[in-house]
Amino acid sequence: MPSTAGVVVPVRINTKKKKSKDFEDEAPELACVPRVSRIPRKEKAHHEFQGKEGCVHSSTAHGPSPKGNGHHVAGSPEKKGGEIAHADRRFRAENEYPTRFSLQEMEIDIGSWVCLACPTSTRKCRDCKQYEGHQDSLVMAIHGECLTEKTGKRSAIGVFYGLGNTRNISRPIPGKDDHSHTAQIAELTACLRALRNATFILERRRNMMRKGMSLMPLNTFVIKTHSEYLVRGLTEWLPKWKENGWKTCKGVPVANADMFKLIESGILMVEMVVQVKFWLVPKANNLEATCLAKVALTEK
Repeated sequence: MPSTAGVVVPVRINTKKKKSKDFEDEAPELACVPRVSRIPRKEKAHHEFQGKEGCVHSSTAHGPSPKGNGHHVAGSPEKKGGEIAHADRRFRAENEYPTRFSLQEMEIDIGSWVCLACPTSTRKCRDCKQYEGHQDSLVMAIHGECLTEKTGKRSAIGVFYGLGNTRNISRPIPGKDDHSHTAQIAELTACLRALRNATFILERRRNMMRKGMSLMPLNTFVIKTHSEYLVRGLTEWLPKWKENGWKTCKGVPVANADMFKLIESGILMVEMVVQVKFWLVPKANNLEATCLAKVALTEK
C-alpha cells in the first residue's frame, strides 16, 4: 500500500524462508509478541487442531445442518457481483445470531485462531463448552492506544488473532511528532496493519494449497474493534465524505482522509478474494487487542 503523508505505518517482515508443513508455522513473525500470561484468558476452553482437516468441533466436521441447507456463515451473504455497499461491510451480530448467543459465544477458538461461531449451532461441545464454528471466518481484533506524557505523545497498536498465535501484534507507532500520535490515527493504523496481514495470510494459504496441502478456503475476515470512529467512518460516513469531496457536512476537510483512502484500498484488495466485515463491540469484549497495544507502550 502507498505511504500516507505525515503518518508512518509500522511494518516489519521477516524475509527468511522457513520450511514448514503446517499453517501454524508458515507465516513470518511480524512483531514481538508479549508473554502469553500478559494476555487476558477467556473463560472458555481452547480448541485444538486435529490434523490437516482442522478442529473436530468446527461445523465442517459435523456434517450438514438439520435444516438441510448446510451451516450458515454469519455475515457472509453470497457475493453477486458489483461493488459492495459500505453499509454491507458492517457486521451486525444481533441480526446474525439468535438471542441465546452472548457476544463471547459468537467467537470460538480453533487452534490458535478466533473464528465465528455457527448461528445454526444448537448445542455446545461437552468438553470445551463452545458452539460449532467456521474455520473459514477469521476474527481479527484490533486496537490503537495513545498515551500522553510530559515528554510528548506515544501510541501503539495491537492485533489479536488468537491465544498463542505468532501473528499477534504488539507494536509501537514510530515518530516523535505529536500530530502523528492520536487515538484516531492509532485505530486507523491498527486497521491498516490487519488488512495488510490479511493479504499475507491469503497469499500463504494460496501457496500452501498449490503445494498440495488440504486447506479450507477462507470466506470472511471480521475485523473486531470497540472504535465507533473506525467502524462508522468506514461503513457510514465514508460514502458521504467522498460525495462531498472529502469534506464533512460542515464543509471542513475530513481528518485523516489519507488514511481512510488507504484503508478503503486495502479493503478492496482483500475483497478480491474474501469478504471484509467490521464488528463494533463493547470495550470489555476487546480486551486481548487492548492488552497487546498497552503492552507495547509499557515495555520500552
